[in-house]
Amino acid sequence: MELVLPTPDQALPILRALRTAAAGDGPLAQQERAMLDAAQEIFGTPHDPDTLEPISPEALAAAIQDRRLRWQLVNGMVIISMLDEVVTADKHARCAAFAAALGVELDELKNLRQIADGQLGWLRLDVARRVWLKDHLIEKWRNGGVRWLATAIATLKGALEDTPLATRYRALGELPEGTVGRVYHDHMRECGFPLPGERGSTVEPQVIHDITHLLAGYGTDAEGEILTAAFSAGYRRRDPFTFIFFVVCQFHLGLTFSAFAPPFTGKFDARSTFLALRRGAAMNTDISEGWDPWSVMHRPLDEVRRELGVPPLEPAAAR
Repeated sequence: MELVLPTPDQALPILRALRTAAAGDGPLAQQERAMLDAAQEIFGTPHDPDTLEPISPEALAAAIQDRRLRWQLVNGMVIISMLDEVVTADKHARCAAFAAALGVELDELKNLRQIADGQLGWLRLDVARRVWLKDHLIEKWRNGGVRWLATAIATLKGALEDTPLATRYRALGELPEGTVGRVYHDHMRECGFPLPGERGSTVEPQVIHDITHLLAGYGTDAEGEILTAAFSAGYRRRDPFTFIFFVVCQFHLGLTFSAFAPPFTGKFDARSTFLALRRGAAMNTDISEGWDPWSVMHRPLDEVRRELGVPPLEPAAAR
């Protein structure tokens, strides 16, 4: 995604809007304040979050004309409204009013209302259809049809092994050390995750997510999953913030979305998440669309990182 930074004149109304989305005219929670501080580190502004005055949707719309900046801002408002781990109808209404004034439509706004109303089943279905690499799954369905679907479900449930697929991925363990394929193979074994095709494995397009972990250098704990999702949002061209919304639900609100990871609460760190988002946005390729991981399996991981434009990992951000 293309990150747009505000001008100094735009920064203050944006910060006021984020503060309004988080707490209205009430006191800020610690994690809400941390997000405002992290935003100001990027903006280069010195405002005390506790002194930021609320702003109306109409005043914000008059101050922010850039449509890309409006879209980023509404996404940020949705995220900050979740950080105190309490999602209410009032918070949704505030975000929705700002979105309407700015002319921004987001699926995540509907999802925010679903959380507030306790409609978690519909929430999971709606987010899942956007997160789980939909285009890759559609392609697999078109190529393999019912047979592919039946095999994928049976493999996921541990009822059988897709031996040809599993054999192809096991062979990655014979590649030289440091290659993408070898690092991927060893990473999966060290984490105790089945390779594609093995019993209990998820669908093969999940490989893109696993390789994103390797490119970004983030781990598979809750904090690492949040950072990897932010990094993915950075390089994606379509629905990028869905990934961040998903992990905030799973690892900050404690809502179970994925059977492959336990839920947690309170794991979102704004500063490191913003850094991960900016690292992903620096990439020159959206590897979630039209990118074949097998084209690089035999190549050194560091070389592929350089080719894709992945910035170095800050030591403090590794997990």
